[in-house]
This record gives sequence, structure tokens and C-alpha cells, in this order.
Amino acid sequence: MPSLFNTHKCVQLLATGRFFFLLLLFFVSQLISAQQYLPSNCRHPEFPKVADNQTVTIHTGYALVYNEKHEQASWVAYILTKKETQGTEEREDRFIEDLYISTGSATNADYSKSGYDRGHLAPAADMKWSKKAMQESFYFSNMSPQVPSFNRGIWKKLEEKVRDWAICYDSLLVVTGPILETGLPTIGKNEVSIPKYYYKALIDYKKDKSKAIAFIIPNAGSKEPLKKFVCSIDDLEIRTGIDFFFQFEDHIENLLEKQKCPTCWGL
Repeated sequence: MPSLFNTHKCVQLLATGRFFFLLLLFFVSQLISAQQYLPSNCRHPEFPKVADNQTVTIHTGYALVYNEKHEQASWVAYILTKKETQGTEEREDRFIEDLYISTGSATNADYSKSGYDRGHLAPAADMKWSKKAMQESFYFSNMSPQVPSFNRGIWKKLEEKVRDWAICYDSLLVVTGPILETGLPTIGKNEVSIPKYYYKALIDYKKDKSKAIAFIIPNAGSKEPLKKFVCSIDDLEIRTGIDFFFQFEDHIENLLEKQKCPTCWGL
């Protein structure tokens, strides 16, 4: 099955006739085992644990918890599938306030002439499977001030790699966001915090072949390989204070969240 291989081996497998037989076995096994380690009533295995004073805002293609103090999301979560990467909706570049945020989201005026990009947390390219999902990816609740060379460089490279993995492994749980700390500089009238670091946490959930990986990357341009920024989800939880993938059974959660294996993901 694709989940047993790194990306390079997956590409090799695509070139053989055996792929179609294995693909059939893969989809059958998915029906049986995709929820193997999740509670029977779990609707959103990608969601981190939500505190009593937090509200989850659910959009068409992603969900988030908005941090009013920092005027951006603490996290954005979604499931990305191979089929969704094959969508054809074009990028719209129409940035709009998120009226679903009761306290009000940041605005275009906050970013104007700031020198920072309106950086997507859930990438627009992950939402091209739906016109509405694409439009909602441009909500300011999904934006964070990113250094241009970061947003258009190493961060974009990681976003592209995540889509490659979704194609290879059929689906991924994705959680991404800024690391929000006290004392961060701000932009705009609404004082939108400028994070020093961003993160992604990913799980390829395939029964006993499940695997996980996380990244913490400085908000700056970098020519370093992605593997340099790999960390365990355990390490990420310490940095962010967020309990990721808490809905998995304890034994598989503990196993996945301590993993730090770039080569397992072809890096």
C-alpha cells in the first residue's frame, strides 16, 4: 500500500502494473482500518484539544481556533485528500474579513504597507477542490504576517511537499499555525502579532502503519532543506501548549507523537 513507502518509492510503484492491484487492496483496507485508533464517535480526528474558553470556527475546507489577543488563528486543521489536490478552482486573491469570528478578525488595513505578506495557514492550493473553500481560504482569520522570503520560499516548499504526501498516501491529517508568544511585535490598528515561528503537524493514518511528522520553521527566508526543521509532535506540544491528535487511543498517540523520522517521509 502507498503508506508503506516513502515518496520516492511511491513514484516507482506508480510506474508498475502492480500499483493498480495494490491500490484496490488499499481502498478496501481503508474502509476497515481508517478509524482503527479513533473513538467511534470521532468526527474530526484532525482537531487539537479545545479549551473551555475557545471556540472552533468551521469553514468549508478547514476549521480554526481564533486567538483574539494575537488577531490570528492559534491553529488551523483539516484533512487533505489525494482527490482534493486534483481540484481545478483558480486562486482568487480576494482577502476578506471573517464575519464568523465574533470578536472580529484582522483586516486588510492591518497588513497594508507593513512589509509582511498575508500568509495563508491553510494554503489556497489545498482548497482548489471547491469554489467556496477557495474563497474562504482568503479570510483574514486564515492569515498571519509572514516575511515575504519565508512565505514564498521555505513555507511554500513545505506546503507543496504536504500536497505531494497527500497524493502518495491518499490522505493526511494537517494542523498548522503560528507559535504565539507574549511580547511579539505587531502590525496595524488591530495589533496583529508577528510570529517568530510557524509549525505544521501531520499524520498519515493507516492502522499500524500510521506515521507522524512535525515542523517548526522560523519566520525568515531559508535555503536549508526541510529535514532541518523536523521535530516530534511531542516537542511541538511543548513549544505551543497545544494538545494535538488527542482523540487517538493513548498507545498510538504516544507512539506517533514521539516520532522524529525525516527519512520515513522521504526527506
